[in-house]
Amino acid sequence: MNLIDKAILEWSYRTRKGYPDINSQEDIALFESIFNINLLSEKKLEWKDLSSDTRKFVRLETIANKIKEGSPFKLESNKESILKFKDETYYDLFYNQEVDKIREVGGRAINRFPFFVDEDGSDITFFDITKTPELGGTGASKQDSSERQEMGLIEAINSFENKPFTLVGANGEKIENVTGARKMPNPPEGEAYTDVVIETTKGDINISAKGSASPSIAGGGLKMASNLGPEVEKFIKDFYQDAYNYYKKIFDKLPEVDYNTNLYKTPYFKDINREVPKSIMKTILIGIERFGGPVDGYYIGPMTVETQVKEKELHTNGKIISIDKFLEDYPTIYAHIKKRSGDYYFTDKIKPIPANPDIEVPILFAKSPTSNTAQSRFGMNFKPRGKEII
Repeated sequence: MNLIDKAILEWSYRTRKGYPDINSQEDIALFESIFNINLLSEKKLEWKDLSSDTRKFVRLETIANKIKEGSPFKLESNKESILKFKDETYYDLFYNQEVDKIREVGGRAINRFPFFVDEDGSDITFFDITKTPELGGTGASKQDSSERQEMGLIEAINSFENKPFTLVGANGEKIENVTGARKMPNPPEGEAYTDVVIETTKGDINISAKGSASPSIAGGGLKMASNLGPEVEKFIKDFYQDAYNYYKKIFDKLPEVDYNTNLYKTPYFKDINREVPKSIMKTILIGIERFGGPVDGYYIGPMTVETQVKEKELHTNGKIISIDKFLEDYPTIYAHIKKRSGDYYFTDKIKPIPANPDIEVPILFAKSPTSNTAQSRFGMNFKPRGKEII
């Protein structure tokens, strides 16, 4: 038996199952302790962690939000530092997930390009930043990362001993007669509109918790939006039909492409946006019970919740904003259609929305010339994704 076989046998003896599972952090940690090797240490950030597929593009927005909020980054030098963009124009590129434009700026050695500066004014590159869980690293649960804000707010409310009390936002807005708080579970069909349910003597108040930099609208895509009533349904159908007409004009003008042409990496078909009519904005913002709504208001602040007790009041570092005030502060919503990463082909096909078969929309882009799987996705935000507005 050679040394490698002996090592694997020793590892197997000590695991619960009797054999090692490389997907088990417990088994990997056991391996580390036996052989004094650190396999789970956080790695340095790389461009591929932000750009290799559509699901990772959102990490670019995470970086932009952290910089705008003033949240510290963990660096490879074992320090934590608040970063800034070296050029202010980089914020829009990162926030809007302009992958191609960021790649142009960074060049061939993009991992070593100084997109950022630290508190001392020193250049910081991707390689200088540690790949923490919010940037795709391992080692933290969802509660420790993406849900840190809402869990912090819940803990602060529930730990206040003198109940009922008044919760006071950083903007002075108040929720009175608070007795507790709990997490809203996600519905079977997607992400809940409501993050935190604040319990009061007069009933529950549904709160959506957002970061300071750029509040976004609850996920769910076409599944969520297509079930919010006839006005929203009409908007979606019109947007998709106009999107098809927009792309078809481009397609017809290009002699070098046809329905069998893989359009991956072509510059012709940009992601598109459309302003949402004010008449349906409130419906979209509050949601419905089926999707964890309706939302009564928003908590907007840093991901780390800080509080201060003042007699019968609990003051937070986040703003508390009612829906009506939120509509005043954010008077515009943009719907967008984004291409998914990888191969895509223009198509004339249409198909029903699975969550609402009464609505048929153009597929626009498919995974292959014969596929009925759409290579585009629908979403909404308070800023357009890119510059193409139709």
